[in-house]
Amino acid sequence: MKPCYLNVKLLVCSAFLLCLTKCDMDKKGKVGTDLIHIPATASSYSTSPKALPAIAFVDTLVDIGIVSEGTQADVIFNFFNTGTAPLILSDVSTSCGCTLAEKWPREPIESGGSGKVVVRFDSRGRVGDNRKEVYVVTNAVPATRILVLTAEVIGPSSKK
Repeated sequence: MKPCYLNVKLLVCSAFLLCLTKCDMDKKGKVGTDLIHIPATASSYSTSPKALPAIAFVDTLVDIGIVSEGTQADVIFNFFNTGTAPLILSDVSTSCGCTLAEKWPREPIESGGSGKVVVRFDSRGRVGDNRKEVYVVTNAVPATRILVLTAEVIGPSSKK
């Protein structure tokens, strides 16, 4: 009975030490929550204006035009931080598996800075008119911006 009790005790001690070492890991390169501002929270509500980021896209709607079925097209959405605090893009997702968010800045963008969101549209099996949405989640207000890309995909006739 004692060997089993000793094993449990050793397991608990090991788990405790693992948690302690995990908490002390270097956080270099991580974005802290001090840059995220949510002005509508009751606990931090004040009448004095806070420095906030603001994202301004050059275009929120891009028409790719006519694309041959089976090809891929890259779309670039350029933007600027027009606010007074660092801008963080925490997530970029798409409305469909045929559209993939390729690149976006992972580091904070200072006030006056710029960046781009690169999206790849795969026209394989998408004959006809296409409208795809890209959701950009930031620490600006509003937190989510919707970008749209449209394309007309032409290909072989599906008639038999």
